[in-house]
Amino acid sequence: MKKTNVYLDMDGTIADLYGQANWLDDLMNAKTRPFKNAKPMTTEEVLYKHFPKDKYNITILSMTPKNAKKEYCDRVAKAKDKWLDKYFPTLTKRIYLPYGNNKNLKNSKNAILVDDSEPIRKSYRGKALNPSELWG
Repeated sequence: MKKTNVYLDMDGTIADLYGQANWLDDLMNAKTRPFKNAKPMTTEEVLYKHFPKDKYNITILSMTPKNAKKEYCDRVAKAKDKWLDKYFPTLTKRIYLPYGNNKNLKNSKNAILVDDSEPIRKSYRGKALNPSELWG
């Protein structure tokens, strides 16, 4: 049986970036603290209850900060990788797009996107799910 691809956003979906004090100030000042210190919003166990490994391939599909220089985007990607290694170590497929990029990939029509952003979910060609409906 062919597995369905699931694309999983990070910030505001599995990592509580926005729940941290001064997160936006840190981003504006090219700091990676919010990406390192975000609390997880779910667990691998809960994720795999919704998307069992035998039926789904899960890939992280996250964006780097808005209007950020390449050097900062590279540091953010490293911080996100480190965070994922700690909280979601089995999710090793990771894609980091520049902020504002469309999250429709070539196979999106047959895939699922889990993302906290309503505009991104609305523009997605496949099935798009709100994480608050999955893990609260």
